[in-house]
Amino acid sequence: MLRGMNDMLTSVVNPSPQQALRAFLTHWQGQEYRAMALFMPARVFPGGRRSVRQVRRAYPGSLREFSILAARDTDPAATNIDVQMLWRQRGGLELGRVRYRMVYVNEHDQPIARHHEGGVWKPFATYALPVPRPLRA
Repeated sequence: MLRGMNDMLTSVVNPSPQQALRAFLTHWQGQEYRAMALFMPARVFPGGRRSVRQVRRAYPGSLREFSILAARDTDPAATNIDVQMLWRQRGGLELGRVRYRMVYVNEHDQPIARHHEGGVWKPFATYALPVPRPLRA
């Protein structure tokens, strides 16, 4: 099952790190936590069991909107992607910027160079970025 899912993700959904991240964040918008779990690296899940509860804990609130701002390749297997997001949490809307480190991995979640076939892009790390101050008139 997982091998077939990886093949599907590679050929249809994840031809670039930006498209892989867009698909992942779209699943968060739709509160499709099971689908999000399939996109996440196994190291996120202690004991190897991909649980919806663990995904919800890692991604609290509900994502309303997102916009990919920039992408930079950092090495043969990784790309940093900056995203501006608007999400609802604890009854209010929050605006933030996040850097996702997308890594191209094989079926064992080991990084491989992006030109190799059979890999998938997964979000391995996230970093909060400062939100620019609004411009004054």
